[in-house]
Amino acid sequence: MLHKRMVPRNPQKGGTTPWQERVRNPSLTALLVILLISVFGVTPALETHPLELARSASAATLAIVGVAAVLIVWRNRMAMVVVVGALATGITTTILDIQRPSALNVYLFRGSSVAVLGTLIWIIGNAVFGGGQITFHRIQGAIAIYLMIGLTFMHLYALISLLTPNAFVYASQLLNPNQLQRGRFLYFSFVTLTSAGYGDIVPLHPVARSTAILEALIGQLFPTTMVARLVTLQINDRRSAPRKSPARELDPSRSGRRAKSPPGEESSAMAAQSRV
Repeated sequence: MLHKRMVPRNPQKGGTTPWQERVRNPSLTALLVILLISVFGVTPALETHPLELARSASAATLAIVGVAAVLIVWRNRMAMVVVVGALATGITTTILDIQRPSALNVYLFRGSSVAVLGTLIWIIGNAVFGGGQITFHRIQGAIAIYLMIGLTFMHLYALISLLTPNAFVYASQLLNPNQLQRGRFLYFSFVTLTSAGYGDIVPLHPVARSTAILEALIGQLFPTTMVARLVTLQINDRRSAPRKSPARELDPSRSGRRAKSPPGEESSAMAAQSRV
């Protein structure tokens, strides 16, 4: 599990750390970069490409995310079991779906993706909102959580659409048979998360509407809660930091007053003056 301070520990003598500790924070950075590329680069680029290429890219993206996820959650056994099992299921079903497409493969891929993303949100969220010093990796974790929330709801919308084909209504321009369903729901998910609401995709089924409302609430509450928590941690960190004494208190010559002599020296000086 990511520790709460989001910085490496030094369990061994001499300042050395195990390799897992040294790669955890870089893995978080890599995960954030992969999420940004997947959301804003890979998915839009594959909108007009064949489905086979899109599925291969999905399997490759899931595998890369899985490597970073394993390095992040390796200390939590339960999280490791969930992540490894879901990754194996998702990659296998995606490869099988390229050869023999079936609805079961799609259900398993969507479900495994939700499991991986949900586990990462849980692990990284405990570190981001936990006590400790605010670091750059903590900020990265918060951004990664926000992106993973949008991706999680994307898969949930896809599952709802598979179970209920008429759960969503699309504008006529969106009814392009070559357009990926993933890109369509990725767009709808982040539009809902940010409360943009263009109205070109409308949920009709009650479950779809409830899911959209839940995501909209999370999109409003998460940034506010995150900022409030980070500000509170920063204030507590400053209050707990030891205060340094001013320089003039440490150096009597700067204060403009003569430094006091020890009692023994002062009495001997007075005696010498009386003899004179």
